[in-house]
Amino acid sequence: MVDRADALTGRGQEAGQGGASRGPGAGAILLVAALQALALAWLLAEPLPSIEAQRADAVASGGDAADLPRLRRADFLLTADDHFARVLASLSDVDHLAQRLPIVLAALLIGGAALSLGDLTLRALGLSGRFPPLARWPIAFASGSTLLAALTLGLGKCGLLSPWPTRLWLGALLLAGAAARARDLVRSHPAGPAPQRSGAGRSAAARRPDSQKRSPWPILGLGLILSPVLLLMALGAMQPTIEFDALEYHLQGPKEYHQLGRIAFLPHNVYTSMPSAVEMLHLLGMTVLDDWWLGALVGQLLIAAFAPVSAALVASAAWRWGSGRAAWVAGLVYLTTPWVARLATFPFVEGPLCAFHAGLVVVSGLAWSGPEEDRKRLALWVLAGLLAGGAMASKYPGLVSAVVPFGLVAAASAIRERSWRIPFAFAAGVSVAVGPWLVRNVVDTGNPVYPLAFGIFGGNDWDADLDAKWWAAHGPRPTSPAALASAAIDVAGRSDWQSPLYALLVPLALLRPGSRRFSGVLLAYVAYLFATWFLMTHRLDRFWLPLLPAAAVLAGIGADWTRRPPWPVWLGTVLASGTLANLLFLTTPLCMPTDWLADLPRLRREVAEAANPPLARLDEALPPEAVPLIVGQAAVFPMNRPIRYSTVFDRELLEQVVSGRSPSEIAAELNRLGVSHIYVDWVEIARHNKPGGYGFSPVVTRALFDRLVTAGVLAPPTAIGPDHQLYRVLWPTAPEDERSP
Repeated sequence: MVDRADALTGRGQEAGQGGASRGPGAGAILLVAALQALALAWLLAEPLPSIEAQRADAVASGGDAADLPRLRRADFLLTADDHFARVLASLSDVDHLAQRLPIVLAALLIGGAALSLGDLTLRALGLSGRFPPLARWPIAFASGSTLLAALTLGLGKCGLLSPWPTRLWLGALLLAGAAARARDLVRSHPAGPAPQRSGAGRSAAARRPDSQKRSPWPILGLGLILSPVLLLMALGAMQPTIEFDALEYHLQGPKEYHQLGRIAFLPHNVYTSMPSAVEMLHLLGMTVLDDWWLGALVGQLLIAAFAPVSAALVASAAWRWGSGRAAWVAGLVYLTTPWVARLATFPFVEGPLCAFHAGLVVVSGLAWSGPEEDRKRLALWVLAGLLAGGAMASKYPGLVSAVVPFGLVAAASAIRERSWRIPFAFAAGVSVAVGPWLVRNVVDTGNPVYPLAFGIFGGNDWDADLDAKWWAAHGPRPTSPAALASAAIDVAGRSDWQSPLYALLVPLALLRPGSRRFSGVLLAYVAYLFATWFLMTHRLDRFWLPLLPAAAVLAGIGADWTRRPPWPVWLGTVLASGTLANLLFLTTPLCMPTDWLADLPRLRREVAEAANPPLARLDEALPPEAVPLIVGQAAVFPMNRPIRYSTVFDRELLEQVVSGRSPSEIAAELNRLGVSHIYVDWVEIARHNKPGGYGFSPVVTRALFDRLVTAGVLAPPTAIGPDHQLYRVLWPTAPEDERSP
């Protein structure tokens, strides 16, 4: 393994042994253990903040918080038997397992094409032999998925995404990668008798020092722990989601592209104009299966694949700059973090985003420190740029979390190496990954980073009022020492889905001999990610998750800060308790969907009803040919019919229909748009109009609908929910009343 610290630098094992012989005394180790015990006890006993927030909301609204008992991580430890019994019972019902087969096969086709494309890219850069398998294939998958997304964007903009052609070119990519791999195997195992190993070769393993021998038990134990976790993640990913953001744009955008047969500008959904590299996985799944609902589950399963990809890259970094022990601890810490399981089972972009950041740590670290010839060093920086651009192609904040910091590392390397080609190589990789998305926006809106930077670039279908509304919701939040302290505690371990192992192990990375410089740089990067999240975003908790891979590397290195007794015994205790608490929590509905083997058609109905009961009733009640205009609600992905809608940050379509028009003109415009009904979610509109809400179009009022009913444009409303009304559009309208409503 050419990328292993123990073999490459000679630091890993020697540092570990040195720690055992010249490291801290038993008193220092006991002090660290005592502090960790206190921290672990607090983290296990602290009530989960999301449940506490729900309790506070219940009290504020005059309700009773008794229905929401306090939940602590320790509670899951006390009821471990019940949790495991429930999991086994859920997994025992295999009657509907075959329903997942098309999803798995489509994901294998798309994922295999991404892997092949990434592997071919590594070969083209001359880097195919630069990484060990632990890092090579994850890097190939991450970089290949970015390139596959850019290719999908280009074909989609040209209207060239249809099922059979897409299946064929994905299959061709898969076969090309397989052929290249087969050629490698033939070259490495030529025909003819195997060469006889010399006596020296035969006895090399026997002569290997004890420090170089590897016990198989840690790896076997790690496999026993992580295999069920990966299985639950995969099964959880193949369940429909109720998350609002996913139903509004992560899945709804690809659904609309699939139904249109091309990728087009959607003026009613501003989120779809952001870089959507991850969403292209959903679109490919929908195209391959020719089914938008099952295709979304294909995309979710591919997103879940980024969890083990990230864990492997985390382990590779910990091995390269730490030791074998650091590697398996880092992988364990990362993959058993409830946040990681949550991201693997929801169609958010943060899971892939973490993989890009993990890959950047590995690739940029090698580009900086490896004894490379000039051409390979430049190739590594191109690859680093591709990964950084992939982060930005997944989400605009990737510019701040990946492109800027690693671009500065590339610039520093250029100064150190006196080579101006390094930053250009990095920029080239970034351009290949995110450039197509910026060009798409220039063509569609005139603004490469639409809807951001409106004051600089402007943007079609956007104005100063919408821009102000956007930044009021998504801009930085006020800062204060109390807010900073609360945020730091949440990130360190109080967050519901954070693992307590980070807080216990990360600080120790600075104490490990041979790794202190690397740990210091990586800890500074973690601090940078936290600071930019706190100062530059609206502090949605998912936005700080890109720091998890670097923190997991530090946790692995910190776990190996010394090997003197009694540390190994205490480390085992810490890992066992923290991991068990995480495993119990991630098997609950608080972390991920847990209907792992349920009937998919039943889940489709039940999840739609759970996400928004009135909207589900509307979908069932309307005749097949009806096309409703949805007002006030944008989480519309589950709807099984053509619809019209707008997100709260777009111009409200109803406002555009009624403004400046007479009743007959309004009716004519509704008829031109094909709208047969208007559905109004007054509950959601009221929520938007509350103090601190996003705000909603002032034109949309109950008085407006009363006037439209009086004018004969709409029939009297039908109640669909507690405050959800359905109006039928009448045509023709009463000609005698031409007053504008």
